[in-house]
Amino acid sequence: MDIIGIGTDIVKVKRMKKFLERESLGALAFNQKEIDYACKHKNPLPYLAARFAVKESIIKILENVTIMEAKNIIVLEKGMVFLEGQAKVAMEEKGIKEFKVSISHEKKYALAFVIGVK
Repeated sequence: MDIIGIGTDIVKVKRMKKFLERESLGALAFNQKEIDYACKHKNPLPYLAARFAVKESIIKILENVTIMEAKNIIVLEKGMVFLEGQAKVAMEEKGIKEFKVSISHEKKYALAFVIGVK
């Protein structure tokens, strides 16, 4: 397994709530499947914060992708990740075949650690 890049991010869950309260920011950052998954839980915020941390971690690995591509990084259950649009193009250009993802969250914080591999 050849490692192409490593990214990590931590998100304060309270900050995610403020982020989502801003008009349309949630729609810019999250795919409907991610929202549906998070809403299955009593408190969806930690789940959305964790997915946002994964997105930020992947953006750090891809380097030339901005947060505007966040919606094109889709984080499903158990850290399964799919990329679309410019994010997918950047992934292919870097020679990344998949992302290994570790997610953790609790009441106040969500954390992601991501490895891009050949």
